[in-house]
Amino acid sequence: QYISFIFQDYNIIESYTVLQNVELALMHIDDVKARRKRALELLERVGLSDHIHHKGSKLSGGQKQRTVIARALAKDSPIILADEPTGNLDSATSAEIIELLKEVSRDKLLIVVTHNFEQVEHHATRHIRIFDGAVESDHVLSNSNAPKPQNTTNNDASHSTKSNIKNGLVLGSTIFKATPRLSFFLCILLLIGTLGVYFATAMCGAGIADIFDEHEMFTHIDGRVIVTTRGNDKLSSETVQKLASETGASSYLRVDSLIDDHGVSVNFGRKWLYFKLSYGDNVGVDVGRLPEKSNEVLLYVPISYQPLLGKDSISEPIIDIYYTNVSVVGIKYFIDNNLTPKAIFTKEGFDVMTALSSIHEGSEFSLEMSISNSEGMTSFHLSSYEFEIDFESEDEKVYLSPDLIRRFNRTPDSVINGSFYWRDYNFSTGQDSNTAVPIKSENFVFDTEAKSEKSARISAKYLSDVLFQCMEENYNQASLFYANDREAKSAAEKLGDIGYIAVPSDTTYIPDPTETIFNTIGGIVMLVLWFVIISFIVTFLTLCSKRSLAAFKGDMAIMRSMGIPVSVIKIGMYFRMLISLVPSVVIVISAALVLYRIPQVNEFLGYLYPWQYALIFAGMLILTYKITKGHIKRLFGESVKKSLKGGEGK
Repeated sequence: QYISFIFQDYNIIESYTVLQNVELALMHIDDVKARRKRALELLERVGLSDHIHHKGSKLSGGQKQRTVIARALAKDSPIILADEPTGNLDSATSAEIIELLKEVSRDKLLIVVTHNFEQVEHHATRHIRIFDGAVESDHVLSNSNAPKPQNTTNNDASHSTKSNIKNGLVLGSTIFKATPRLSFFLCILLLIGTLGVYFATAMCGAGIADIFDEHEMFTHIDGRVIVTTRGNDKLSSETVQKLASETGASSYLRVDSLIDDHGVSVNFGRKWLYFKLSYGDNVGVDVGRLPEKSNEVLLYVPISYQPLLGKDSISEPIIDIYYTNVSVVGIKYFIDNNLTPKAIFTKEGFDVMTALSSIHEGSEFSLEMSISNSEGMTSFHLSSYEFEIDFESEDEKVYLSPDLIRRFNRTPDSVINGSFYWRDYNFSTGQDSNTAVPIKSENFVFDTEAKSEKSARISAKYLSDVLFQCMEENYNQASLFYANDREAKSAAEKLGDIGYIAVPSDTTYIPDPTETIFNTIGGIVMLVLWFVIISFIVTFLTLCSKRSLAAFKGDMAIMRSMGIPVSVIKIGMYFRMLISLVPSVVIVISAALVLYRIPQVNEFLGYLYPWQYALIFAGMLILTYKITKGHIKRLFGESVKKSLKGGEGK
């Protein structure tokens, strides 16, 4: 704090420039511009104005010593202790340094330790001779040419916490810039560690999340409420419409079975892809357009599907859903592969898909007909697999081929009557149901252009209307939609108060114990694997950074000998590591934005959300803090003298 040092071995920080070495001793000046101005003045005073940007390692012995003298002056302490200042210099350079020290001693107490008293005897005012560790003689000299020490006000090295933090940040930035190779190595090292944590989390994260997954009773849609009646009361379309109006629902769906359906697998020739069926989702379009007709669909899929479905055009324009051809008119790709792919229809198309789902997923949907003419009456039955669904026709007709009628020896002038039957599980009573919707004779017409003799052709819209009539008696659940989950929760409470069973779609349940055990074991395995990878990364970073930070040992000792507060040096070391971590953050985020858009990568690399990146970077920040803290503890665990004997900083 009160003594500045000039060493025989210079102890200059060779990775710093001449200007940086001097500025290091001017930390007590808070203003950066004032600090720079003072450093330039001191360097001009010692004759190094032309070398301010030279690295310490590129200087001659005399230039190094001049730099150290300027640095000693910069500290502005009342005492300067010069230890053999000319010991490593030739005679000419030694004479120059002595003259410079003479100039310095005009306003400082200068103590020179030397074996060659003759070099300074004409300038010294006091001569103390040490022999075998004891004072042999002590003489006051009367040199008329010797400068007289003046009273000086030492610079109080105690700084406010704010100044220490500020100086520490400046020091850390200087350390980072002054050692580009070492800083680059640290950046690469931390980048490897960050990427390792990122990939480990991306590949193991989904499995770990299974441990904490909540099991929702229904497919969660923001603002959705599922409502049903109590007991054996029926839930009619009129009732659902009324409830929607009274509770402020934006829309409703009377038959919502398809929303909670497991979805469908669609064969694209080379690969089976899984979709949930939906309608009206405003997701935008990357290729094609939005669906407009009931047999048109927009596929909302991860970008990993792009090679299969097409980038600029739709490579699979026709797909089969529930044994019915549907036209793919648009595709929207997303990069979050945690989301479920969707096949998005119009409202009419979704109704048709609901009907087809009920027909082909365990229900029996059949057409019972009776035909009569002058010869008598014949009854026959067509199963659901013998219907051809007509998406183009919007009328309420069933088209029968003449060949189909001739199979029963009837002529086209026959009178036809019949009913649609729907047989399925009754959601309200738990019993099998058998419901029929009658069809008037005028709804049956002959299809003179029929290509198949064994089937009937029915309007897709009419099919869904008939099914919904059947389900009025058997399906006792509906969905109401509100602006968000908060409004949905409030509406569910109102519906409960007026006698209905209503729950928001985010309601959870306790799963089967076997499922819980299976998910937990799988999650634990992934968690252990993640910990193994992270432990390896931590060990790797600790070992590799140990040597790089040890290279700072000599520099730190020099800084301590200059009186730079320990807190400033510590803050500087922490800040240096923080700067080294910044490129990792930028590169990982940038790489993620690119990687997830590459179909081949998106297919296997789990998507991470912002909060997960925040945890990764927070973890890396804690890791770098721990590593730096450990090195600081070791470095500051020994004296400045011992550290300096260990060698100069590189």
